[in-house]
Amino acid sequence: MKDQIITLAVLSFEKAHILKTLLASEAIECFLENTNLIQGAVSTGVKVKISDVDLERAMPVLEGMMQETLEPVEEEDIPPRILLPVDFSEYSRKAAVLAMDWARELGAELTVLNTYFNPIISTIPFSDTFAYEVNTEELAMEMEEKAREGMEDIKAFLNKKNEGFSTPVSLKMELVKGIAEDEIVKYSQAYRPLVIIMGTRGADRKAADLIGSVTAEVMENARVPVLAIPENFQYTGLGALKHLLYATDFQEADFRSLEKLEKLIRPLDMQVTCGHVSSKEHSQWDEVRMKGLREHIKMNYNEERVKCDLIEHEDLFVGIESYVREYGVDILSFTRRKRNFISRIINPNLAKKMLFHSTTPLLVFND
Repeated sequence: MKDQIITLAVLSFEKAHILKTLLASEAIECFLENTNLIQGAVSTGVKVKISDVDLERAMPVLEGMMQETLEPVEEEDIPPRILLPVDFSEYSRKAAVLAMDWARELGAELTVLNTYFNPIISTIPFSDTFAYEVNTEELAMEMEEKAREGMEDIKAFLNKKNEGFSTPVSLKMELVKGIAEDEIVKYSQAYRPLVIIMGTRGADRKAADLIGSVTAEVMENARVPVLAIPENFQYTGLGALKHLLYATDFQEADFRSLEKLEKLIRPLDMQVTCGHVSSKEHSQWDEVRMKGLREHIKMNYNEERVKCDLIEHEDLFVGIESYVREYGVDILSFTRRKRNFISRIINPNLAKKMLFHSTTPLLVFND
């Protein structure tokens, strides 16, 4: 029987080449698809292809590369913080205004983070040579200068939003070089914000606008909640955000997420609905589990602000979208479950589907 070629992983340009090198060291042949050699450092969606007979040997290599070694998180109290990654676009500024307002309500510090690409540190080896731009050093200096100018602009923009308040929001500006999604996740691990707030564009936009895919990667890997603000969302102030839908499947992680959610929205006048999409086949069992969730909410939260609802529909995605439209949901929230590498490759998760198809802000927790 002839060997079949399969996709082992879909990664960023740099990670795909790192994985290729690791596989070669184990004598596993592979090749890459969807690489952009002209603008390689910002290519996303590079497919790493191998023979199916090598899958069993390749999986430990992939898992070893993706495994993070993190310092244990200390439990001491830290002041509330919000992390705001920006790329100086208009939709990024919209997220900045919302983040500023939210920080003010929480009494939180707001850190603005920009990551700019440095072609010197991001050069990738091809065989025994390196691919360098002729003017790499000049290009790096130009990118850094543009990033600094952008940070000055957004600092002035946010300082203006701070005017007129007796207690202004504490602002912190951070500029780092590297791959955006990796640096944002790395910074959040050390900074430990209550939430990361990011602007995003849909997948149908031109390839140069990468913030949508960056947001999806941050959602996938960050250990703190991520709030994504879609480009077409019309923000008119926190007071207009009245209804949050938390999509639950009654897992233990949902209870932990609800506790974090309560801290985030405590100062806001917001109704929270814990909704579960239930099919006819599972409706009776779902009623029993929903009753247990109602009892938990009754014991731990203000019942006037948190309610539960079963959403009857056979399709999870359609059921949530329909509920959002019918009941005027202003923020959609759920917990992204841990998945193995095979399922991560084959099926896009709900967070990514909603991120690229919805005009409703998404607040995503990680299990």
